[in-house]
Amino acid sequence: MAQRPKIRTGSKTTPGPKAQTGAKTRTGSKTRAGSKTQTGSAGRGRSADRRTDRGETSGTANGTGSQQTGDIRGRLHQALLTQLATIGWQDLSYAEIVDSAGLSLASAYRVYRSKTAILTGFMREIDQQLLGTLEADALDGTTRDKLFDLIMRRLDLQQANKAALDGLFRDLSRSPADALCVADRLGRSMGLMLEMAGISTSGLRGFLRTQSLVGLYMHVLRTWLKDDSEDAAKTMALLDKRLDQTERLLGLLKRRDRDK
Repeated sequence: MAQRPKIRTGSKTTPGPKAQTGAKTRTGSKTRAGSKTQTGSAGRGRSADRRTDRGETSGTANGTGSQQTGDIRGRLHQALLTQLATIGWQDLSYAEIVDSAGLSLASAYRVYRSKTAILTGFMREIDQQLLGTLEADALDGTTRDKLFDLIMRRLDLQQANKAALDGLFRDLSRSPADALCVADRLGRSMGLMLEMAGISTSGLRGFLRTQSLVGLYMHVLRTWLKDDSEDAAKTMALLDKRLDQTERLLGLLKRRDRDK
């Protein structure tokens, strides 16, 4: 059985619109603006709102706006996980998630427009964290070993979210539309992991590989959710077995000339 390595888990204020001055300008503290141009904080506020509506950062600097958006995302992700562990997915509303995050509906809606969007955003965040683990602990071994390692790393990253994931997958079968969205996002995540392991996902063969890994991952995930051992021995044994089966069934891990 493949050995699982340890993971080291590792301004300037933008001015408002320029005022068009009339032919005559009075000197001193007050300046006459053109007939319909508003200057000062009101004009800057509307300009910031327009940038926010386009998905751009607002505030005094792009960095500040980006940090604020990241904070909102993080709070919504955590609120979703908390509510999933107690309420589940079926009866959970978007407003309850936003309220649990301590945000206004307006600020939350600028970042995520539905509870499904929050969920898929969280899944993308796991992808990013998984990529981040490679900076401190690069993959090694055979292609199969790399894929084994990546799947276990992904599960480790979600160790604290077991109750939430259990509530999610228990209810998704009763929400076909939401299940399709989650399946699409999961397929993208599995495709990324295949590419990270050095396995092509192009063409029909790549599609079959990705869908095969989705099925494998979901099978292993259900066992992992019930695996309370510290070393996840049951999970790793099942993953090892399923990788063997997948390799024989579809040649998932065989590197052929056309994939190089």
